[in-house]
Amino acid sequence: MQRNRGNKLDKLGIGLLAGMLLPLFIFVIVYLVNDSSLTFSDYIKSLWIIHVLLKVGSLCIFANLAIFWGFLHLKYEKAARGVLAATLLYAFVVLISRAI
Repeated sequence: MQRNRGNKLDKLGIGLLAGMLLPLFIFVIVYLVNDSSLTFSDYIKSLWIIHVLLKVGSLCIFANLAIFWGFLHLKYEKAARGVLAATLLYAFVVLISRAI
């Protein structure tokens, strides 16, 4: 079985970047969809005050599942590892934030 050596997208950094940016993009979309007159920073502060910021953020991370499976389907194992690493970093941040 030959590996995909010539593919420039099958890199750990590509997967890490995609895995870090997609949940942030989804979070911004959630902010824009909410009919709110709050600024983005006030929106984040209000979510923190009512203790739902981590919950909303955790739900945004589920989008990584789609790109993870997409990379695996394309046989981009290194990129899929990057998405997994990004997801684990987000999980670590959530665990630390809950301890504070």
